[in-house]
Amino acid sequence: MPKDASLLVTYDYGSLSPVRLAEAAEQNESDVVFVTTGSEHAREMTPALEMVGSVIDTTGFDDSEIVAALEPFKPSGIVTFSEGMIVPTARLAHLLELPYHSLDDVGAITRKDLQRRRLAEQGVDSVRFHEVTRVEEVGAALDRVGLPAIVKPTTGAASKHTVSVTTEAQCADAVARILDGTASPPRTAIVEELLVGRPVDAPWGDYLAVDCVADGEDVRPLFVTSKFALAEPYRERGGYGQASTVPQAELTAAQDLACRAVGALGIRTGIADVELKLTPAGPRVIEVNGRLGGWVDDLAVRSATADPADTAVRAALGRPPAPAAARSAEAVAFHYLVMPPVTAHRVREVREGLFALRERPEVERVTITTRPGASADWRDGTDGGVAAVLGTAATHDRLADLVAEIECIDWIDYD
Repeated sequence: MPKDASLLVTYDYGSLSPVRLAEAAEQNESDVVFVTTGSEHAREMTPALEMVGSVIDTTGFDDSEIVAALEPFKPSGIVTFSEGMIVPTARLAHLLELPYHSLDDVGAITRKDLQRRRLAEQGVDSVRFHEVTRVEEVGAALDRVGLPAIVKPTTGAASKHTVSVTTEAQCADAVARILDGTASPPRTAIVEELLVGRPVDAPWGDYLAVDCVADGEDVRPLFVTSKFALAEPYRERGGYGQASTVPQAELTAAQDLACRAVGALGIRTGIADVELKLTPAGPRVIEVNGRLGGWVDDLAVRSATADPADTAVRAALGRPPAPAAARSAEAVAFHYLVMPPVTAHRVREVREGLFALRERPEVERVTITTRPGASADWRDGTDGGVAAVLGTAATHDRLADLVAEIECIDWIDYD
C-alpha cells in the first residue's frame, strides 16, 4: 500500500545499507524510490533494492526524461549516502525543486580545494593548500604549503591515494599516481599542510568525526565517532562510540567547530560528517562530507545514542528530528577494520584464526572481506580492508586489549 510520502534516494556504494534505509522510511510512512545511474555496484544491488523499494535507472536520460520518470512518484524529499552521488543529487533536487545542498554550495561541499577556501573565508579554519593539475606544479605547491605535507585527490572518499610526504620527490610521485592520465574525467590533486595531532596512547587515534544535523541555520551535533590509530600511510581502522577516550572539553570544542564548518559550507538540510584532527592547539578541520559518515548509523544504534538513519529520512522529508535517545551506560560500540600492511600487494593465504574472536564476549561479528589471490593495495584506502570486527566493550581498556589481540592473530599472508 502506498505511503503518505515518497523519498528519492540517489543510490551507489555508501554509508547506509538499503535495509536500514527502508526501515527508517517505514517508520516515517514513506516509500523509497532508488535512483541509479548505471554503476556496477548499483546494477549488482538492483535485485536487493527492488525488495525494499522502487528502482529507476536513469542511465542515458536527459533532464526532461529524468523529471518525467520521477514525477509520478510525487517525491517529498531526496537524499544520498554516497559521496560520489552528492553532485548528481544536488542537480536532481534542483530540477525537482526539493530541499538539498544548493548548486551554489555543492562545489565547496565535495571539492577539497573549494572547501578549504570557503572555510577560510568564513573564518572557521585556515589550512595552507594548493591544487595541482600537473606534476610540474609540485614545486610551486610546496613553496606555498611547505613540508611535510599531505597529498590527496581533490575529490573522493575512503582516504584513497592519501599519503604524507616529506620531500619534493615523494610529493611528485604521489601527485603522479593521483593524476594518472588514463583516468576519465581527469583527476586533480591537492597538496595541503600536514596537521599534526597531539600525543595519544595506542590504539586510539588523534582525530575523530562529528556527524551533525542541519535544519536551516540551526546545526547540531548528532553523534561523535572516536577513531582508532591510522594504519600507514593514512588509512582508517574504523571507530567507536559514543563514550570516548577524548576529554569532554575537547569533545565539546570539536562539536562546536564541526557545526560551524557545516554551516559555513551552506549545508541547510540533513546530515553532514566532519572529520577533525586533535592538535595540541585544539581541533582542526580535516574535511567535511556532505552525507552521513561511514559506520555512524551502526555505532549510534548499537550504543543506544542516536538513530542517524531515521534522522536523515526525517530531514529529507522536512520533518523535525525525533527526541534524542537516552544515552546508554558506558558501553562502547566499535567497528574495527583490519588493514593490510603498506608493503602488501596480494593476498596469498587466508586462515580461520580470526574467527576465534567470536568466543570473546565483546565480539558480535567477524567478517573477512578478502580471499586468496585478491589485490592488497594501500591506495584503496578504507575500501582495502581485509576484515572487520564488530561488537560492544564494557570499557575502553577491554577494547584496547581486544584490538591488540586482533593485530597479533596470525591468520593471513601476503605477497
